Amino acid sequence: MMANHMALTRNLNFVPADRTSRKPLSKSTDGSEPGSSAPRRGLRGYLLNSPRPGKVTAHQDGAIVWDGSGLITYAGSWQERPRARTISWEDWRSRLITPGFVDVHCHLPQYPAVAQGGLELLPWLQRYIFPLEKHFTPERATREASRFFAELKRNGITSAAVYVTACPESTEVCFQAARRSKLRIAMGQMMMDVNSYLARDSRALTRRVLEEGERLCRRWHGAARGRIRYAFSPRFALTCSSELMRATGELARATGAFIQTHLAENPAELVAVRKSFPKAIDYTHVYEQHGLLGPQTIVGHAIYLSDREYAALRETGTKVAHCPTANLFLRSGVMDWSRMRSEGVAIGLGSDVGAGPELNPWQVMKGASYSHKLRVVLTGTGSEPSLADLFRVATVGGAEILWPERKLGQIAPGFEADLVVWDVDRVDAFEEPLTERTDAELVLSKLVFRGALARAIRTYVGGEAV
Repeated sequence: MMANHMALTRNLNFVPADRTSRKPLSKSTDGSEPGSSAPRRGLRGYLLNSPRPGKVTAHQDGAIVWDGSGLITYAGSWQERPRARTISWEDWRSRLITPGFVDVHCHLPQYPAVAQGGLELLPWLQRYIFPLEKHFTPERATREASRFFAELKRNGITSAAVYVTACPESTEVCFQAARRSKLRIAMGQMMMDVNSYLARDSRALTRRVLEEGERLCRRWHGAARGRIRYAFSPRFALTCSSELMRATGELARATGAFIQTHLAENPAELVAVRKSFPKAIDYTHVYEQHGLLGPQTIVGHAIYLSDREYAALRETGTKVAHCPTANLFLRSGVMDWSRMRSEGVAIGLGSDVGAGPELNPWQVMKGASYSHKLRVVLTGTGSEPSLADLFRVATVGGAEILWPERKLGQIAPGFEADLVVWDVDRVDAFEEPLTERTDAELVLSKLVFRGALARAIRTYVGGEAV
């Protein structure tokens, strides 16, 4: 079996653009002779962007142009836009345009369980989540998967790392829906072979789980012109045998696929891991021993870590999915933002639905801001992220984790046109026009703390409306 695992290879014109009666601009405003015949598209609107860490910028009357391959060739002032008549413009004045958001940690089958609370992690899994996942049949996946990806778009999310369930047939259905969605998705079957809702623990079950994951990876890693990637998904140490974890690490290294799992989310979880793996130095060491850490690995939460564990994440290049709303909802705790940053560990933002009560990235950023403010007040140590920091990890940060070889997450020349157009008419007090404000930091603050009232009305992936 192991030989088979190691042999697996890697497959790797203005138009009315709104529901309002706003009239399209005349093509004659371009004022130039036709240029290249290559198709180019452009948007006019209020641009909000993170050009570098800790910085957010805005163009109140901005323009974006991208070429036929979906690469942005111009981003800046409308007045300084390219004048070629070959550009087909869409008029989104009074609308906000941002980079597409990246959710680096969410659970598709758990979405119906959002806002079912009152419990901490381990009893919540037993009462709500394991029964829900156990009954996530292919028929149910057929009904729910496409709706979930539509929800991602509705919340301005153009890319996500997604967990499914332990059923390979249901996972296959979810991959088919991901392909139809045209979003950028890293996803995988949930891997469990002990303490799970599957058959009795056995070596046969372990082999079956590994073989199912291998087949799914072979079929889907690199599919849809590279928009889909496989993520081997051992749930967490408490539901995985040593054999399963070790073989999963080998499969991921052989294929170049991701690994996604959970780490140090809840105090009771840490106690249970210590009992199950008494020879491990700490929770992170369990994954180290089995070859699960590395640049292609994303660990969710990472709240309760020792000095040694921070160093292990840094030295292995392991990435962290920060899931603040889920951590608040399940009363798990608050990740140490300033320590994670000082260690140089890459961070992306995750909704973690269904533990997180919603997908909306503005709301997830608000949860992060509130929780880190409170942590600093109560402990008297560390520092809180700025809103610009949070906006960046929700866009560029997540993109660099899931698509490190591509340029995603910014509105800038050379980056791919993953973009979201937002209706923000209700965000400001008394529905004052938010896009008439010129202060980028003020606009971002309004969005983070009142973003539940924003609505994504158009989503582009690689320059294509999806």
